[in-house]
Amino acid sequence: MSRIGGEDGKMSSSEAAGTRISIDPETLREIVLNPAALAEWCAAHPTDPRAVAFLRMLGRLDEAAIAGRQALEAPGLSPVMRAVRRTRYAHVLQWQGAFVAAEEQLDLAAEETGLEDPTSPSSLSALASVFQHRAKCRFEHALAEQRDQRPRAAGRLWEAALEDAQRALYMRERLGVAAEDAIESSRQTVRRLERRDLDG
Repeated sequence: MSRIGGEDGKMSSSEAAGTRISIDPETLREIVLNPAALAEWCAAHPTDPRAVAFLRMLGRLDEAAIAGRQALEAPGLSPVMRAVRRTRYAHVLQWQGAFVAAEEQLDLAAEETGLEDPTSPSSLSALASVFQHRAKCRFEHALAEQRDQRPRAAGRLWEAALEDAQRALYMRERLGVAAEDAIESSRQTVRRLERRDLDG
């Protein structure tokens, strides 16, 4: 997946499974420009672990959750690969509004990235991805808490989200563990969170 994009206020975008996917700078959620093409890809590749993310983007969250659990059950996964798959599954839980469960999965994924060689490029790349996704999860959780009239909890979650996003950006920029598209994704997330507006 290669991402193109995003100065302040503009969507970043990428190509995946034959269609363009944009990241909304306000919600930080993907927007699929050709859902039919992505659905066709998912139908043709039902056991591909990337289908978990694509089903989520299509709004087929129950199917994505099932696929995510099945992907984690595959035998012979290295800890880093398990962390990558767990992060995808956590993102589904986030979109389902199960923020606490999603964060628990992301915390486990962070631990898994360090089980072999925590300083290897693959481990560091996976850990940066965990931080990036946990930032987005906490961002949405903060907005939900604000809607439920819990501003203190919302504020704490927002600051935690910003810290995670900054960690991800630092790792991706300074440690050489990410391509430019991933770095731009982290920059976009940091820009959104630095606005510190809890109105969504």
